[in-house]
Amino acid sequence: MNKTLQEIINEILKLKNDNPDLQALNTNSKTSFWRKIFETIGFVIWNFQEACKLHLKEIETLIQEQKVPTLRWYRNEALRFQYGFSLLPESDQFSPQYENSEGELVDATLQEIEDSKVIKYVAVTKAVSSSKISMKIATEQSDGEIVPVNDDIGLAFKSYIEQIQAAGDNITIVNYRPDILRLKFKICYNPAIILKTGMSIRTSRYPVQDAIKRFLKNLPFNGELSVQKLEAAILAVEGVTDLLNIEVSSKWIEAGSPGYGPFQPIEISRIPSSGSFTLRQSADPSDPDYEEDWSGITYINYQAQ
Repeated sequence: MNKTLQEIINEILKLKNDNPDLQALNTNSKTSFWRKIFETIGFVIWNFQEACKLHLKEIETLIQEQKVPTLRWYRNEALRFQYGFSLLPESDQFSPQYENSEGELVDATLQEIEDSKVIKYVAVTKAVSSSKISMKIATEQSDGEIVPVNDDIGLAFKSYIEQIQAAGDNITIVNYRPDILRLKFKICYNPAIILKTGMSIRTSRYPVQDAIKRFLKNLPFNGELSVQKLEAAILAVEGVTDLLNIEVSSKWIEAGSPGYGPFQPIEISRIPSSGSFTLRQSADPSDPDYEEDWSGITYINYQAQ
């Protein structure tokens, strides 16, 4: 309710005029006793309304100033980060304005605000044995591939988290290249549907590769890769009759290390250290190893003995 005092008085007078029992109160005098009673009642209602509004504002202020950060709260705050925008003084809200090339403050459009939210994936977890909080972040390319943010964005994001985090929280930001996945399978195929190269006779696509990429894409950020579920996704491909799992392994970047460590076997499942997996051997598009590695997938026309 957000009405002026006069609007409330007018509503009371309208209710009076609509009530047949009050038709005798028909004088136009602004000093009549009954009008003064209605105005007094209207003032009480208006005053109560203003008191409620003030109370709600005080509650909102208390909520803003007494937030209790949770892992979900940290995740939402990370996704809310706006690259190129500053926080308002004494606030955790971003300024709706920015300085243009001519040094003038201009209002940001909705599209500019949306484009500035460069953090697309966040996973926040807490170590069981300590109070250390791990915040994995990533963005995505135009083709939808998950990649780390660049150094400039990473530095700005770190500064932002330091400003909004609760005192005493120990947050480690993980912004690494995706874990590299290595797959070695022997695929038993039906030669009436799939060629020995793995290509579909009807569509000229490679359905096993498509199924693996779809499986990885459907994994949530920081989601657990199950070897059994991966095998089930491959076996569901038309023309695949069976498979032999030779190796499923991955390697990742450890904190403080210059690059990837050695491949480690995935026996049952694994959560990626970076938050996501890739089949590329390199993150540099100019590198020959940037292409997806399917050399471990071979096809055999298996006949049971």
